[in-house]
Amino acid sequence: METFDYTISSVDYEHNSRINTNISGPHTEYCKMTITSLTTMANFVVLDTTDYITINDKKYNIQEDFSDVNTASLVEYLNGLMQSSGIEVYYDSCSRIYFTSMNDIVISDCSYNLRLMLGLVNVKLPISNNKMLLCPDVGLYISTPVLYLACNLGSKSYRTSGNSFTSMRILMKLTNSFFAKQPIVNANGDFTTTVRCSDLSDVRFTLIDANYHEVKLLSPMYLTVQLEAIPDSQSDPLSLAPNSMPPLQLGPSAYLRDLSERGKEYTDEQLEHIFIMPDNIPPAIAGQNEQPDAQPTNKQE
Repeated sequence: METFDYTISSVDYEHNSRINTNISGPHTEYCKMTITSLTTMANFVVLDTTDYITINDKKYNIQEDFSDVNTASLVEYLNGLMQSSGIEVYYDSCSRIYFTSMNDIVISDCSYNLRLMLGLVNVKLPISNNKMLLCPDVGLYISTPVLYLACNLGSKSYRTSGNSFTSMRILMKLTNSFFAKQPIVNANGDFTTTVRCSDLSDVRFTLIDANYHEVKLLSPMYLTVQLEAIPDSQSDPLSLAPNSMPPLQLGPSAYLRDLSERGKEYTDEQLEHIFIMPDNIPPAIAGQNEQPDAQPTNKQE
């Protein structure tokens, strides 16, 4: 089987999680495409200057980018950010973060990355409490536990959230078992897709998290791609070789129906004679060399 192997990488330092390219494919109509591996460094921007949290109607913006955060460092940073606000931040023995104040505490808005870290992903804002507000979940500090490589030519994958479904075309799944600033080498064992070879002129890859948000990488991403040609006779199940269709076998009643649809009319006597004597076919039909399935039956006198 004809196969093609490629190594491609991201080339835009502002979007290392994206690869837009074109690939030369086999000289067939269809081929199978598999991402055999993905390699990069786990240098994710987990918080940046677009992130914020709004507490008690005051918006606090993150002032710098972070790629390696844990519970203790996040709590320390938030306390410095909210200094003189009367709000203090702590974490309990389970690493859940909570806010304390002498008054009511209301979190009315929060950016996506900060919601991941605070354990507010499944919480509908606003939330409030008197003097102490506990975030219900332990935060995620290096994106979500599963990452996906999305592709415009990938197979459809669905994410459920309550009763709603979101679809994305996926070509690879990465189990997030890596550590910040360490290499990621992931082999693909789940996703192979069949594509038209002509579509390989525009292929777009994007690394996303389990909630279908694009991650931000500070290191280039490398992919190895394998294309396997599909013979044209297999790619289209309706395509048949010339003269490969067996001859159509029709009985007298089928010929009769065919001729009737063309306007041929028979009297009741003619119909009875044809059905009782299958070998006694009208001249227009006899030329088809019909072979009766049963022995002729003599007409009763």
